[in-house]
Amino acid sequence: MARNNAPVRRSDFDELTAADVFLQVVKSNGFTRAAKVSGRSTSSLSRMVAELERQLGAQLLARTTRKLHLTEAGLLYAATAEALLATQRAGRDAIAELTGGMPRGHLRVSMPVSVGERLLGPYVPELRRRYPELRLELELSDRNVSLVEGGFDLAIRVGRLADSSLRAQLLGKQAVRLVASPRYLAQHGKPRHPDDIHRHACISTGVASGPQEWSFHRRGARPRRVTVESAVHTTSPTLATQLARSGLGLLRMLDWVIRDELRSGDLLEVMTDWSCDDPSVGGVPVHVVYAQTASAVPPLKSRVFVDMLKEIVTREALSKRTRGGRAGSAP
Repeated sequence: MARNNAPVRRSDFDELTAADVFLQVVKSNGFTRAAKVSGRSTSSLSRMVAELERQLGAQLLARTTRKLHLTEAGLLYAATAEALLATQRAGRDAIAELTGGMPRGHLRVSMPVSVGERLLGPYVPELRRRYPELRLELELSDRNVSLVEGGFDLAIRVGRLADSSLRAQLLGKQAVRLVASPRYLAQHGKPRHPDDIHRHACISTGVASGPQEWSFHRRGARPRRVTVESAVHTTSPTLATQLARSGLGLLRMLDWVIRDELRSGDLLEVMTDWSCDDPSVGGVPVHVVYAQTASAVPPLKSRVFVDMLKEIVTREALSKRTRGGRAGSAP
């Protein structure tokens, strides 16, 4: 007679709680740190994960004396656990909003590092004052993550948007500027034409390194494209801005990232009769993407956050016009 090796399911087993504990252990890279964060004992966390593994009939974590490693089953279950917990949070938050009429609950948002640090960061205190019952989790990463698998409610995307069935909304478009420090320009001169770029040190950003094509546009002239071999490449716009301030070279950067440096004169815009933006496009698009499909209505907590984002983009545009579109330009 064949033996049935299927795991015996306990009727009183709370998989959502166990999944939450499992993810805490994974994110904390160990039971000891997860215990400190959660306020539970290390032994209780270990028992819950062991019971989860027994219920699933698969080993999720490979334990050694020093490290924990996710098994193949653990990698698969981690994504499922994030989705399970996100669904649970969404249900609780929707009921709380329905009964209370105020946005509340847990809101997880993914965004590029520069958006969080340079654009959104200064306004988070105001958002908290408006909606004190809204708990924010802001993940800053320059790599696009899956909203559903990552358990995110929203994501901010800069640049061309990939095709998706998810709901997306254009927040605005951001200008790109070519800048350098006064020290660099004093030592190396100012480029007057795109053909001058190859004689200058350049700083590039982005996920992929290697030669980049910088395009420039001017009314009545054909677009000029320049292949740039950067002196330094980095994935961090903030670091690239610091390097440009120190006099390392020319930098092409989104306006909001360098707004403070332009205002203070630490960076100057150069070659202002040429634009880094294609006039037919009008700047780099910035979208917010919802975890819901285009046909579903997002929860109140997501809607108020997006409304705040729109206010921020509008304020930034007004601030830019007030201080002058070419403020910080090299003569």
